[in-house]
Amino acid sequence: MALVPKIIKGIGQIIRPDKVKYVSSAVKAEYQSVMHFKTLGSNVKIVEPGIKNFRIKPDIVIPINTETLHLQNPAFPITWKALEANKLSHQAELGNVSYRLAKKYKAAENAAKAELKEIFPNFEVSVRSKGANSVYSKLERVTKKTKQTIKTDEDARNIILDAIGGRIQLKDLTRRDVLSAIDNVKINGKNLTSEEKTLVLKYFDNQSISPSEIERAKELVKPVKIALAEKQTDPVINKFLLSGMKDALNRGTTTLEKLEKAGIRKDLLKELAENPNIKPCRITEINNYKGEHGVAYFSDRQIKEFEKLQLATGEKIDIISCPEDIDLAKYGLSELPKSAKDAIKKSGYTTGQINVVLSDGNYAEVQVRGSSTFPEYEHLKYDASLDKNTLGRECDEYKHAVQALTPEQSKSYDHYIESCYDYYRDAELGSQRKKPILPETLDKVLSEDSMRSIYELQESNLSQKMKTFVPHFEEIDGSKKFVV
Repeated sequence: MALVPKIIKGIGQIIRPDKVKYVSSAVKAEYQSVMHFKTLGSNVKIVEPGIKNFRIKPDIVIPINTETLHLQNPAFPITWKALEANKLSHQAELGNVSYRLAKKYKAAENAAKAELKEIFPNFEVSVRSKGANSVYSKLERVTKKTKQTIKTDEDARNIILDAIGGRIQLKDLTRRDVLSAIDNVKINGKNLTSEEKTLVLKYFDNQSISPSEIERAKELVKPVKIALAEKQTDPVINKFLLSGMKDALNRGTTTLEKLEKAGIRKDLLKELAENPNIKPCRITEINNYKGEHGVAYFSDRQIKEFEKLQLATGEKIDIISCPEDIDLAKYGLSELPKSAKDAIKKSGYTTGQINVVLSDGNYAEVQVRGSSTFPEYEHLKYDASLDKNTLGRECDEYKHAVQALTPEQSKSYDHYIESCYDYYRDAELGSQRKKPILPETLDKVLSEDSMRSIYELQESNLSQKMKTFVPHFEEIDGSKKFVV
C-alpha cells in the first residue's frame, strides 16, 4: 500500500498531516497503529506513531512528528536531558518547532530585506532566513549546552535570535586610501616621519625589509590598519547609530538632549534632527569578532559611540569587543574580561555582527564584512568540528580529517586558519601579504584551496539536486517516502 503522491511546491506548503488522504482504510489503519518497529541487527528500536524523517534537502533530514506538527507549541516540554539521551520523541518535537519557526522566518524574509535596504540605502544588502535544519541544529546545541527546557515555540524563538541573517558587504579599500591613512594617522599625537611612512608602505606592499625593521613596522602598521578599518566601516556604523537613535526617540526612551549630553557626535545629531527618512531599528547586541592578531571591523572609537547610545537610552546593548590597546602577546587571553575574551576567536574568524529587532518583531543578525569569501567555506571547519548536519557528503573526507586532529595538530590548524583570515582581511584594507601555507604535518585536504574546492563542489551539486528535489516525509529507516 502507498500514499497517493501530492506534490506541492516549496517547503512552506507541505500539507498538514490531518489533511493527508489515504488510498484505503487498510493503509490508514497501518499508520494509526500503536507503534512502528525498526530493526537494527539484533536490536529493536520503538518508533512512536507519526514520527518520520523530514528530508529538507537531498542529504539532510530532521525528525518530525506528523501527528503533532499542526500544533502551535510542542506537545510536551522538550528537555535537554532527553535530547542528550537521543530520545526520539523529544527530537521529533524539536523538529516540529524548527519546522514551524523556519516557515515563519521564510515568510518574513522579503519584508526583512526591504526594511534593511531602507536602513542601509546605497549598500549591497543580502538577506537569508534560517532553514529548518539550521534552526534544529542550533536549538539542539544550545539547549543541551545551557540545560534548558523548551515549553513553547516562543522559548525556541528566544534561543535562535538570529533567525534573519542580513549581510552588508563593504567595499575594499584602494591604494589612495592606504596612502591617505599613512599620511594622516597620528601616533601619540604625531604624524609619521618620512622614513616611517616609507617603512609602512613597504610592509603594506610586502616588500623585503630587515628583521629589525619588521618589528618596528608592525608597531606602526597597526594604527594605520585601524584607521583604514574605520574608513571602511564608518558609513555603515553611522547608519546603525542613526537608526538606533531614531528608534529610541520614537519609543520615548531618550531625547535629543540626552543624546547630546551622552556625547553623541554633533554631525549625527544634526542629521537625526534634519533627515525625515531615517528608518528606526532597535540595536540589541554587537559582536566584534577577530583573531588574536587580526584587525576588527569596528574600532574602539566606533564601539564607544554605541556605548554613548546605551548611556542615553538606559537600555543595555550586549557588546562583545576586545580593546585595541590590549597587548594580547604580553597578557594572554586568560586575563581579559569576558566580553573581550569572547571577541577573540582562536580560528581568526573575523566579522562585525549587529543584532537588531525588526519592525515585525523578528530578530535579525546583520553581518558587516568585506569582499572576502573565505568565511563562507571556512565555515566547513566550524560545522565539521561540531558535527553539524549541514554538511553534504562531499565534505566527508574533510570532516573526518578535522575530527581526527590531535590537540597539537588542532592548534596548528587554528593558527593556519587565523593566518588565512588575516591575509584576506589585509587584502580588503589594501595590504598585499604573502599567502599562508598549510603546515606539512596536516592532511592536504585541510588546506584553504581544498576547503574552497569542497565548498564549491557541494554548492554546485546541491544546486543540481534541488532542481528536481521535493521536500518529503519518509520512514525513519528511509524505506517509505511520503511526497506531499
